[in-house]
Amino acid sequence: MSDVTSQEKVGINHNSQTIDNIPLENIQNMRSPSEMGIICIDITNKCDLACSNCTRLLANQDYFWDMTVENFKTAINTLKDYKGVVVIIGGNPCMHPKFDKICKIFAELRPDKQKRGLWTNNFFKHEKISTELFGVFNLNTHGDSRSTKSLKNFELKGGYHPDHSHHAPILTAIKDLYKDKQKMWDAISKCDVNHNWSASIVQNKGKLRAYFCEVAASFDLARGTDNGLEVNEGWWQKKMIDYENQINYFCPGCGIAAKLKGSMDFEEIDTYSKSNEDLAKRSQELKGRNIFQIESLDQAKDLGNAVTSYSIYLKKNYKYRIKKLAWKASKIVRHLFD
Repeated sequence: MSDVTSQEKVGINHNSQTIDNIPLENIQNMRSPSEMGIICIDITNKCDLACSNCTRLLANQDYFWDMTVENFKTAINTLKDYKGVVVIIGGNPCMHPKFDKICKIFAELRPDKQKRGLWTNNFFKHEKISTELFGVFNLNTHGDSRSTKSLKNFELKGGYHPDHSHHAPILTAIKDLYKDKQKMWDAISKCDVNHNWSASIVQNKGKLRAYFCEVAASFDLARGTDNGLEVNEGWWQKKMIDYENQINYFCPGCGIAAKLKGSMDFEEIDTYSKSNEDLAKRSQELKGRNIFQIESLDQAKDLGNAVTSYSIYLKKNYKYRIKKLAWKASKIVRHLFD
């Protein structure tokens, strides 16, 4: 990347090699929302599961909320020129009390079905409208029997994850684990969420807020703070320099970039370090969460874990793999002869 291109990417043109405590070279390696293929809109924090190390930190939030219909309309309208997929997520978005209405508004304001996505673990009563109005899915049963039953018609389609998932810890602040700050920022600049996941719009205390990182939004909601950007037209086109405050505030306190070994979703364990002790202890006291503290990298094993490893037992599930291969073969045959 040339110097000019690098500066344009972060939206800055000066000779300084750092932005506050963030090395400029690391900012240049991070994706802005406009470079992402997906942007999420969190429409509720209600969920029927209680997974270990939830990336939404649902067990750490103090109250339930649902995005208003008007706020949802506003959020969608600000993304009218965005070329990627806009996804609704939660919690479980299908638990939103006005889910059907939101889906219809979504379809009206974003006409291309292949640009509308739904991330859920259980349709509940909304399978029909979900099938009709969404073109992209991420359906993770987390091995839950109710979810498996709800999503059974999608078993052989893309985006379906039939088994339990391994979740790397979120609350293990990387600043607690790395003494060398350059190594810390190097790891942050390669974060799975920034490179493979998405930016996010949430409703924070009734107001729409935008974040370059969906997990950053989770920390704000969990702590009752507001470090989001105002959601207005073109917010997603901002350069990474415009997210300087969010990067400085959230990234060192997050554990995803450390790629530590976590827990299986069903274990309901949250692994944490000192900087996030407040969140872990509060969820233990109020909700009975199982928590486990680590104090250094020496205590952590198996570095190199993705933030979520889907269907960890799938490679052993030969029956499922054969069924899916047969389904794909039948699609190819139909396509050739239709």
